[in-house]
Amino acid sequence: MHHCVLCLHNIGQSYQAAYVTILSCFANTSAKLHVHLVVDESVAPYRHFFQELCDSRGHRLTFHDAPAIPDDIMAFFPGDSLEKYSSASLWRLQLHEMLPDVDKVVYLDGDIVVERDILDLFSLESGTRLIIATHDPERRWSRRKRGYYLKRLGIVESRYFNSGVMVMNLKALRQRALAVGGNPFWLFTRELHKRHPNLPYHLYDQDILNAYLSPDEEALGLADSSFNYEVCLFRRRFMKMKDLRGKIIHYAALKPWGKFFPAQFPYWHYFTQSPWGSETMQRLEERIFDPHDRIMPMMLGIWRNPALFRPIWKILRPFLK
Repeated sequence: MHHCVLCLHNIGQSYQAAYVTILSCFANTSAKLHVHLVVDESVAPYRHFFQELCDSRGHRLTFHDAPAIPDDIMAFFPGDSLEKYSSASLWRLQLHEMLPDVDKVVYLDGDIVVERDILDLFSLESGTRLIIATHDPERRWSRRKRGYYLKRLGIVESRYFNSGVMVMNLKALRQRALAVGGNPFWLFTRELHKRHPNLPYHLYDQDILNAYLSPDEEALGLADSSFNYEVCLFRRRFMKMKDLRGKIIHYAALKPWGKFFPAQFPYWHYFTQSPWGSETMQRLEERIFDPHDRIMPMMLGIWRNPALFRPIWKILRPFLK
């Protein structure tokens, strides 16, 4: 059986986005999956949605209580960074301890739409590598930060990866932990902060992962961007719907439940199949039409009238390719 993992601390309605991630994964594979949801008490009221989804599609689901992160590790991350990304981002760094009988997992963030067979990720050969991920095209470095931050931390810019989609070799991670005498991520984090106690930039868990793994080609494998296609400003990806086909789409910087942009439609496609599907049009309208805009009533009328909307769509469509 193939194992997938999501770590979820609910903020607002983020549990719905995680539901869409899992639903899209099921819709594009014929394999039977074992989904592991690492959750805290914030998800308790919504567990039944995930259980019903997995049961209805014939997949297995296991809930895991969020692990305790060492206090000194938590102290390394400023409050606003954990508020922005949530402490759930640190839970995945203990998966090799939490799943002792599992050798390999695909980890997914909860803001992803899977538009290809998830088995394609499992087919990537890990060998002795700890993690396989994809390069992060959105990250931009100033000259000062490139020299001071990347060079000082030993991060290889060309191998800086986004940690939202990862093939994690838990067997190799357990072997590494045994060799170094503890969780390798925590040991490295402590050593990093000991060497650089006064960095002028906030470190996030993804930065720690990159500092640890990017210089080591035997520990980190890089896959092509179709396995973690970030919808972002880079090359106007947020506009190009055609480019989304057959990819694992990651709404890392731009969220469908935030501002409107064309490349969010795959998210709403699966959202219509969720328990909240009846709310789809209302939520889209809230994002497309500004109630304070004087022409909003006219635009909303066109949107709701297919006969008026079709000719406008023919004009706009070439610009969205």
